Amino acid sequence: MSQLKTLASQTIIYGASSILGRLINYLLVGLHTSIFLPEALGVVTALYAYVAIIMIAYTYGMETTFFRYAKEDPKKTYHAAFTIVVVVSTALTLFLFGFSNELAKAIGYPETGLYIKWSALIMWIDAFSAVPFAHLRFQNKAKKFASVKIANILLNIFLQYLMLSLLPSLSVNFQPSIGHIFLANLVSNGVIIFFLLKEISELRVRIDMPTVKKMLKYSSPIFLMGMAGMLNEQLDKVLIEHLLPDSFYENMNSTAALGVYGQTFKIGVFMMLAVQAFRYAGEPFFFAQAEDKKAPELFAKVMHYFIISGLLLFVLVSLNVDLLASIFLRKPEFRVALYLVPLLLFGKLLYGVYLNLSIWFKLKDKTEFGLYFGLLGVLITIIGNVILLPKLGLLGCALTIICCYATMCIVCYFLGKRYFPIPYKFVAIIPYLIVSISLVLLSHYFRLSNEFLDMAAKAAISIVLVYLLWLTEKQKLTTKNI
Repeated sequence: MSQLKTLASQTIIYGASSILGRLINYLLVGLHTSIFLPEALGVVTALYAYVAIIMIAYTYGMETTFFRYAKEDPKKTYHAAFTIVVVVSTALTLFLFGFSNELAKAIGYPETGLYIKWSALIMWIDAFSAVPFAHLRFQNKAKKFASVKIANILLNIFLQYLMLSLLPSLSVNFQPSIGHIFLANLVSNGVIIFFLLKEISELRVRIDMPTVKKMLKYSSPIFLMGMAGMLNEQLDKVLIEHLLPDSFYENMNSTAALGVYGQTFKIGVFMMLAVQAFRYAGEPFFFAQAEDKKAPELFAKVMHYFIISGLLLFVLVSLNVDLLASIFLRKPEFRVALYLVPLLLFGKLLYGVYLNLSIWFKLKDKTEFGLYFGLLGVLITIIGNVILLPKLGLLGCALTIICCYATMCIVCYFLGKRYFPIPYKFVAIIPYLIVSISLVLLSHYFRLSNEFLDMAAKAAISIVLVYLLWLTEKQKLTTKNI
């Protein structure tokens, strides 16, 4: 029980920073959708999709690798991880700077060369700070980790409001553009370095070849796995522009549809935040508990409560999606795809389940399996979008996400039983799954005629649901066997 409490407390702190940060960051969604049209935000969505994919190469799997070897020699591992990240990220940044205009033309946005340079700097700073952040997690300094992340977000929001709203209102000569989104991100990321000066001052660029070779051997499959995972997450945003016919939707072309999808995705990203918070706390937790004889049973209990919590979030966000959209998506043209939110939430929940299942190949140093599963997911993502996007539009993207992660979960589970058996109790989850999906379907097909009363009723149902779930699980949580 103490281990579960420790994991839960760490997850809450990491989750508070992620969720609170995202909630604060959601102020930007309202700002962006009140200033820009879907087509302009489609360009932003596409560029950030490329950034997310390339960012995997910048860190090269060093966060997970650091946790794997930090117990052996924390100081040497810390320096080696940092050295690898600095060398790789600097080389990539120089390449992006040198070919920014050519790359802008290649992706179909020739006017965005400067934004690519800014994005390269953003990624370099993120990579530079990744190992210090991992060190904070290793030392269980969740509060400092969370405070720095939130400070970064607050500064980013302030700068964007300054550039997109305040300065244009003070001077007609200052016109807001999507470039200011990237510039604000760059400046706020730069300030992170000052918050991490203590951790950075302890770092040294040292090439200890035995350590570097060992870590690169472990991290290379992790990197490829991460790249495959990010392609699963972001590739649909790249493919929409190329596979969705401009005539599919009556009032928007493919770039505008991408803008709508990107903003809708931000509501569905609540689940991704919960998964991310769990990953921050769970990764070092799993490695720390791996040698315990009771680890399999403990990991099974972690999975049980992760799924229950995820299903609760799935229902809460799905029931209140209209309320969320009314607050954050200011223009009605951004609300035409809200029906996708439950599907996106469920897909991301399956991704979280996969992350739980995948612990076996990380603990057994068989990270090549992560690459195989990731490549399987990429294959399904490509095939699914190629087939479904032209026929079903944005709905095809959401369905493909579910198919992708469901397949990865199934394959990972059955292979994991062979190498690191964990007594998962998935049958006990079935009632929760049935109730959750039923509530979401009912909320979609049965609505009160008064919009305000409909939102209020769903909010009330959400509160009752949380209370009932707490009553159901309270007895289990307080017994010594859980």
